[in-house]
Amino acid sequence: MNNNADANGGGGVGNQNAEGNQEHQIPQHLLQLIPRPRNVMFTMTERQIQFMYVTWAGARVRVRQELYQPELPVQPYPQPPVWTEETRAMIVLWIARERRIFQMEVEEMERLLGLRENRTYSIQTLGPNASPAPSAN
Repeated sequence: MNNNADANGGGGVGNQNAEGNQEHQIPQHLLQLIPRPRNVMFTMTERQIQFMYVTWAGARVRVRQELYQPELPVQPYPQPPVWTEETRAMIVLWIARERRIFQMEVEEMERLLGLRENRTYSIQTLGPNASPAPSAN
Protein backbone atom coordinates (compact mmCIF):
# COMPACT_ATOMS: atom_id res chain seq x y z
CA MET A 1 0.00 0.00 0.00
CA ASN A 2 1.45 3.37 -1.03
CA ASN A 3 0.10 5.98 1.36
CA ASN A 4 2.52 8.61 0.04
CA ALA A 5 0.94 8.52 -3.39
CA ASP A 6 -2.49 9.15 -1.94
CA ALA A 7 -1.23 11.94 0.29
CA ASN A 8 0.49 13.74 -2.58
CA GLY A 9 -2.51 13.51 -4.85
CA GLY A 10 -2.59 12.52 -8.49
CA GLY A 11 -1.92 8.88 -7.76
CA GLY A 12 1.79 9.37 -8.39
CA VAL A 13 4.63 7.77 -6.49
CA GLY A 14 6.41 9.83 -3.84
CA ASN A 15 6.89 13.36 -5.18
CA GLN A 16 5.76 12.53 -8.68
CA ASN A 17 2.66 14.05 -10.23
CA ALA A 18 0.10 12.12 -12.29
CA GLU A 19 2.36 12.29 -15.38
CA GLY A 20 5.29 10.79 -13.44
CA ASN A 21 7.33 14.02 -13.37
CA GLN A 22 9.01 14.98 -10.14
CA GLU A 23 8.02 18.46 -9.03
CA HIS A 24 10.17 20.00 -6.34
CA GLN A 25 8.83 23.53 -6.61
CA ILE A 26 5.86 25.06 -4.86
CA PRO A 27 3.35 26.37 -7.41
CA GLN A 28 3.44 30.16 -7.74
CA HIS A 29 -0.27 30.57 -6.89
CA LEU A 30 0.38 28.95 -3.49
CA LEU A 31 3.41 31.15 -2.81
CA GLN A 32 1.23 34.25 -3.22
CA LEU A 33 -0.96 33.08 -0.34
CA ILE A 34 1.93 32.70 2.10
CA PRO A 35 2.41 35.75 4.36
CA ARG A 36 5.79 37.40 3.92
CA PRO A 37 8.25 37.49 6.83
CA ARG A 38 8.31 40.66 8.87
CA ASN A 39 10.70 42.25 11.30
CA VAL A 40 10.15 41.12 14.84
CA MET A 41 11.20 43.38 17.68
CA PHE A 42 11.62 42.17 21.21
CA THR A 43 12.76 43.70 24.44
CA MET A 44 14.22 42.16 27.52
CA THR A 45 14.09 43.76 30.92
CA GLU A 46 17.28 45.18 32.39
CA ARG A 47 17.19 42.37 34.97
CA GLN A 48 16.96 39.71 32.22
CA ILE A 49 19.88 41.25 30.32
CA GLN A 50 21.97 41.39 33.50
CA PHE A 51 21.10 37.76 34.16
CA MET A 52 22.22 36.85 30.63
CA TYR A 53 25.61 38.52 31.06
CA VAL A 54 26.15 36.97 34.51
CA THR A 55 25.26 33.56 33.07
CA TRP A 56 27.61 34.19 30.15
CA ALA A 57 30.42 35.04 32.57
CA GLY A 58 29.72 31.80 34.44
CA ALA A 59 29.83 29.85 31.19
CA ARG A 60 33.20 31.43 30.32
CA VAL A 61 34.60 30.41 33.72
CA ARG A 62 33.41 26.83 33.24
CA VAL A 63 34.88 26.60 29.71
CA ARG A 64 38.20 28.10 30.75
CA GLN A 65 38.43 25.72 33.69
CA GLU A 66 37.73 22.78 31.38
CA LEU A 67 40.40 23.98 28.92
CA TYR A 68 43.15 25.16 31.26
CA GLN A 69 42.53 23.27 34.50
CA PRO A 70 40.94 19.94 33.54
CA GLU A 71 42.25 18.32 36.71
CA LEU A 72 39.84 20.39 38.84
CA PRO A 73 36.39 18.91 39.44
CA VAL A 74 33.64 20.48 37.37
CA GLN A 75 30.92 22.13 39.38
CA PRO A 76 27.44 20.67 38.87
CA TYR A 77 25.05 22.64 36.70
CA PRO A 78 22.54 24.72 38.65
CA GLN A 79 18.83 24.23 38.05
CA PRO A 80 17.87 26.28 34.97
CA PRO A 81 15.29 29.00 35.40
CA VAL A 82 11.72 28.41 34.35
CA TRP A 83 10.92 30.67 31.40
CA THR A 84 7.67 31.59 29.75
CA GLU A 85 7.55 30.66 26.06
CA GLU A 86 7.81 34.34 25.09
CA THR A 87 10.85 34.95 27.30
CA ARG A 88 12.47 31.74 26.09
CA ALA A 89 12.03 32.87 22.48
CA MET A 90 13.55 36.27 23.28
CA ILE A 91 16.55 34.62 24.93
CA VAL A 92 17.09 32.31 21.95
CA LEU A 93 17.04 35.35 19.64
CA TRP A 94 19.38 37.29 21.93
CA ILE A 95 21.88 34.42 21.98
CA ALA A 96 21.72 34.09 18.19
CA ARG A 97 22.37 37.83 17.84
CA GLU A 98 25.31 37.73 20.27
CA ARG A 99 26.75 34.70 18.46
CA ARG A 100 26.54 36.58 15.13
CA ILE A 101 28.16 39.69 16.63
CA PHE A 102 31.00 37.58 18.02
CA GLN A 103 31.47 35.93 14.62
CA MET A 104 31.64 39.37 12.96
CA GLU A 105 34.19 40.57 15.53
CA VAL A 106 36.44 37.56 14.94
CA GLU A 107 36.18 37.99 11.17
CA GLU A 108 37.06 41.69 11.53
CA MET A 109 40.08 40.74 13.66
CA GLU A 110 41.19 38.34 10.92
CA ARG A 111 40.90 41.15 8.36
CA LEU A 112 42.90 43.54 10.56
CA LEU A 113 45.61 40.89 10.88
CA GLY A 114 45.62 40.28 7.13
CA LEU A 115 44.28 36.74 7.46
CA ARG A 116 41.06 37.40 5.54
CA GLU A 117 40.16 39.58 2.56
CA ASN A 118 38.16 42.77 3.05
CA ARG A 119 34.44 42.45 3.63
CA THR A 120 31.80 43.33 1.06
CA TYR A 121 29.42 44.97 3.53
CA SER A 122 29.75 47.87 5.91
CA ILE A 123 29.35 47.54 9.66
CA GLN A 124 27.67 50.97 9.68
CA THR A 125 24.81 49.62 7.56
CA LEU A 126 23.98 46.97 10.14
CA GLY A 127 21.02 47.79 12.30
CA PRO A 128 19.91 45.89 15.39
CA ASN A 129 17.89 43.47 13.23
CA ALA A 130 20.19 43.25 10.22
CA SER A 131 21.96 40.08 9.29
CA PRO A 132 24.55 40.65 6.58
CA ALA A 133 25.46 38.07 4.03
CA PRO A 134 29.26 38.00 4.31
CA SER A 135 31.36 37.32 1.28
CA ALA A 136 32.52 33.76 0.71
CA ASN A 137 36.15 34.59 1.51
